Amino acid sequence: MYIAIDGIDGSGKTTISEMLYKILSKKYDKVLLVKEPYDSDIKKKIKGIISNDHEKNLDYGHLLALLFAADRSIKNIELKKYINEKYIIISDRSIYSMFSYQTIYNGIDIEWLLCISRHIIKPDITFILDINPEEAIKRIYSRKNKTTSYERLHILKKVRENFLKLREIFPNEKIIYLNAEKDPEEILKDILEILKI
Repeated sequence: MYIAIDGIDGSGKTTISEMLYKILSKKYDKVLLVKEPYDSDIKKKIKGIISNDHEKNLDYGHLLALLFAADRSIKNIELKKYINEKYIIISDRSIYSMFSYQTIYNGIDIEWLLCISRHIIKPDITFILDINPEEAIKRIYSRKNKTTSYERLHILKKVRENFLKLREIFPNEKIIYLNAEKDPEEILKDILEILKI
């Protein structure tokens, strides 16, 4: 099973992914936790762009979408091996982030994103951790780490709107929205009940 945990920055993706990995690792031998961006070289390039303020225009939109698509293509090769070996894969972020973040760039077309990502393996089930952007910002700033250009209230509001439209873009995929303002233990319990594993 390929499980993705996704949502806006500050929604608790990493915390929940790690908690789920720990629980499932106690029960199953073959459990893998991966994080996006996946490839270290591409990750460095992506982080270099999003860590700094930049125009949310077509040039940066195309560049980041292509970098993320390349990164997910590398991840794809690895995922196929683990899927064939019957691993449970937990991914901190997924292909659905592209359709939520890259579409904040002026001129980015959904059909083009679908085209460049059509060979990317989609998760069997994706949990979108939905949170009020104001609450997400509080969490982000409480970490006292350097923030990215996405970690701004007006950006996260747009990104959240895009996450909430995913079922319209992918009506045949299993996308489940969870209240990310609940305690992590409650969110994990909800996920485990849905997974039935």
